[in-house]
Amino acid sequence: MKPILKLTKCQYDNLFVTSDLHFGHKQKFVYEHRGYTSPQEMDEFLINKINDAVGKDGILLHLGDLSLNTSESRLLEIFSKLKIKEFWNIWGNHNEPLFSLKKKIYNFLFLDFGHYLTMSFEKKQFVCFHFPIMAWDGMFHGSMHLCGHSHGKNSLSRIEAKQSKILDCGWDVHSKPISMLEIEKIMETKLIPQE
Repeated sequence: MKPILKLTKCQYDNLFVTSDLHFGHKQKFVYEHRGYTSPQEMDEFLINKINDAVGKDGILLHLGDLSLNTSESRLLEIFSKLKIKEFWNIWGNHNEPLFSLKKKIYNFLFLDFGHYLTMSFEKKQFVCFHFPIMAWDGMFHGSMHLCGHSHGKNSLSRIEAKQSKILDCGWDVHSKPISMLEIEKIMETKLIPQE
């Protein structure tokens, strides 16, 4: 098992989470559903929204499915437009061409956490995985599960679902990267399940 990443106060205060950006996804059910006329229009909007929300001192934790149908050169162009301090990646089920590009990204720190990340701040613990899962480490003790993948369609990980501390952090749910404080407020409304 990987060690727990202990966040500093500065990291926690500047950490934003999202998932399923699907940069370059050419399927109309993605970009048209989001209100755009083309993948390029969607990409530019996502870039601007990320830059506005996260900012130059911020960290973006992306919980998988960053891009699909995107060339290496286009994804490098997208990364060159992100004006953030760090990009933390969790792998999803759409990983190309990011997997082959991660060593070519220079305009910010790119950290690859593989498929699963547990992080903590003070007494709070967060389990991060692309897919919503039914059981995670510490769930009966208040540990929170941050996920994506379902684009808001998994009833257990929706904002209004109260039965456990699981949250779909995906773009199609929040329309922006969400801060750790926003996540905490949502999680306060959810229950710690009984063993």
